[in-house]
Amino acid sequence: MGSMWIRVGWAAAAFAAIMGFSRLAYGVLVPAMRTSLGGGFALYGAIGGANMIGYLAGSLLTTRLARRPDRARVNAIALFAMCAAMACCGLVVEPVTLGVLRFVVGVASGIALALTLALAVERIPPERRGVAAAIVWGGGCAGIAIVGAASGLVPADSPVAWRAEWMGMGVTGAIVAAIFASLTGGAFAAGEHRDDGGAIGIFDRRRYRALAIAYFAYGFGYIDVVTFFGAALTHAHGMRIGATWTVLGVAGIAGVALWGPLVDRLRSGLPVALACACCSGGALLVAHGTAAAALAGALAIGVSFIGVPAMIGALLQQRERPERYPRAFASITVLLGIGQIIGPLLGGPVADRFGTSAAIVTGATALAVAAIAALFYRRPAAVLNSRPLAADRPQPSPLRLERSEPVS
Repeated sequence: MGSMWIRVGWAAAAFAAIMGFSRLAYGVLVPAMRTSLGGGFALYGAIGGANMIGYLAGSLLTTRLARRPDRARVNAIALFAMCAAMACCGLVVEPVTLGVLRFVVGVASGIALALTLALAVERIPPERRGVAAAIVWGGGCAGIAIVGAASGLVPADSPVAWRAEWMGMGVTGAIVAAIFASLTGGAFAAGEHRDDGGAIGIFDRRRYRALAIAYFAYGFGYIDVVTFFGAALTHAHGMRIGATWTVLGVAGIAGVALWGPLVDRLRSGLPVALACACCSGGALLVAHGTAAAALAGALAIGVSFIGVPAMIGALLQQRERPERYPRAFASITVLLGIGQIIGPLLGGPVADRFGTSAAIVTGATALAVAAIAALFYRRPAAVLNSRPLAADRPQPSPLRLERSEPVS
């Protein structure tokens, strides 16, 4: 049992790189990169969109790669590729190259996210998967806090600080990737893996429709908010972006500690709806509140936004058998990826024309839609255990859950 949770802990460290470094650090570094490389918010929104297009491509690839018996090796390659591309972001001299590298980072992180989570929780008892997923996603929040703290130690207008941060994140992520790969190198041996025969077909199942809609709207909303969150706090309230990002990350760690046990208990879309509503309200406070209200809004965003993917992952783990889970999570993440592409592509021009507060309000509206959609996801009749299907056991109907035998 102890080794299971050690793997979860190092998966959380890997998520610091996957979520905190490779994706969400971009919002912290946009102001400094604009000063150094030039360009408007629309350009950097498009570069953020390139990262999300890559993430979508990686998620689509994962629906195939997750069937391989050497998934742990595939995951290690994806993690190292992601970290190498991050380090190279610190060497760019013009925005086009940055956009290409952000696309590569997106592809690699899209593959690594689903496989790292699956490798971390595959042997965790089903009634504890929400807690395990929360710990893993909490690593992403820790990554945000680390980036914010590092940004706070150097002058915001330094022409080399953002370069050093990209390279430092790449090197640190590679070290963590090596340790996680050593812990999972024997996982998914050929004798343990069983192909489920065909596509998951997750979006053909009415039981997931509400989650799929909510995850799409969440992807649109949260990426729009976090892309322009730092710039809004800096321009409208004069706050130091590093300090506010540290607050965001620390609040996120506390948030996943709340949402993980809650989704284990309720096993419905209600916790997801509450988190999306909290994030939407926090974004409105950042957009139109006083400095004190904006700080409260930052706390609300931090407490809630990472909790959503953690809970979506836990809800899927409750309904999908372990050998099917990586493909199921990758499949529903495709809609998240589409939302994440649209968010910055629309938010960038809105920010240039109407200001960063207007872009954040656009994201808050999408998050409110996500909250409403999540309310329609119902509690499953049973929670599946962590034992793979026996080779000779018939597969259950896609519209009916079978109660699994207890883990021996």
